Amino acid sequence: MTDLKSSIPLLTPTILQQVDQFLESIYPKSIKAGQALADVRLKNTQIRGLENIVTSTSRFSEILNFIKNQAGKERKRQWAEVAPVLLEQLETLEQQAHQMSGEDAALCLEIKMRLARGWARQVVSHYLYSAESKEETRHDA
Repeated sequence: MTDLKSSIPLLTPTILQQVDQFLESIYPKSIKAGQALADVRLKNTQIRGLENIVTSTSRFSEILNFIKNQAGKERKRQWAEVAPVLLEQLETLEQQAHQMSGEDAALCLEIKMRLARGWARQVVSHYLYSAESKEETRHDA
């Protein structure tokens, strides 16, 4: 019986540093994505659903499929408004992972997932901050 953990590539300290540096470089775009989610007034449960899929899945395509599914089934069209922004940013993460990993598909997946989880934390944090700020502004008015 093979040990599944041994088949998962370890991310070197150099790669982890590159991941962190890349996440810092796209932080302004993450803020825009979080703001877009707040602007269309998605509910916290919907955002937590996105966060949950990003943190729990082992496949990057599941994240893409979740966003596309939400955009395609919703009547209010909130997800349809923000899906292009989210998918574009995820595409950027995927391209970066390919650059960092070379031809190693398993390493590429690990990097994509590390990038996606960091990105999601950035986006969700700004969404929560923006949504709370908007709520306070409405109550003050």
